[in-house]
Amino acid sequence: MTTHVLYFNGLGRGKMRWRERLVVRYLAKREVAVTHVPIDWYADESFQALLARTVKITKAQLKEGGDLVLVGSSAGGSLVVNIAGELHDSHLSAVTLCSRLHEAPLKWWDRRDLTRMAHIGSKHPAQAFYDSVTYCGNITIPKLIAKDKQRIIITQQWADFVVPRQTMDVPGVRIYRVSGLGHGWGIAMAARRLPKIIESLPLAGRLRTDHSAQSDASVT
Repeated sequence: MTTHVLYFNGLGRGKMRWRERLVVRYLAKREVAVTHVPIDWYADESFQALLARTVKITKAQLKEGGDLVLVGSSAGGSLVVNIAGELHDSHLSAVTLCSRLHEAPLKWWDRRDLTRMAHIGSKHPAQAFYDSVTYCGNITIPKLIAKDKQRIIITQQWADFVVPRQTMDVPGVRIYRVSGLGHGWGIAMAARRLPKIIESLPLAGRLRTDHSAQSDASVT
């Protein structure tokens, strides 16, 4: 009997980093089985195709029965919120790890605008990341209902030098603050707290399922 998590990686080509594998093993010892959904944010796949594909994967996992938690790290956060917003499923929850979910005004000296962070205009733009954030901010967040918001938890650290903190929040969604300074350290601390975060979800009493997925597995 384990808690089943679908994990969506941050900005990159979709390969699990060594520290992510360590976290997966740590979570497995605490009865949290993680299935990685590889996301290549630099691929030619359009955001709409990416969203449709990941919604399909999520639906297939939900059909196995019980409740499911989507966890999005950094760039993956807006994607899991978008999936939750598409499905409005009472058996589906989402957790974001230090993620940019929408745009917000920045100081004149702050160069962390979405266009720059997604490398738009460069030889290798992360267009899907850019589109996921704008879709989340403009389409998904406004249509989230109260029950959707109760099933989403946003993790946020003390300070983040990559993602502006004012782009992480959603009105009506609970923020789980972790001790950590910096983007990578904040994500690491949030990942370590995942068992507690999951237990705090409204459906925590029904999250123990019979999913057969093994820790560190992946789906495409």
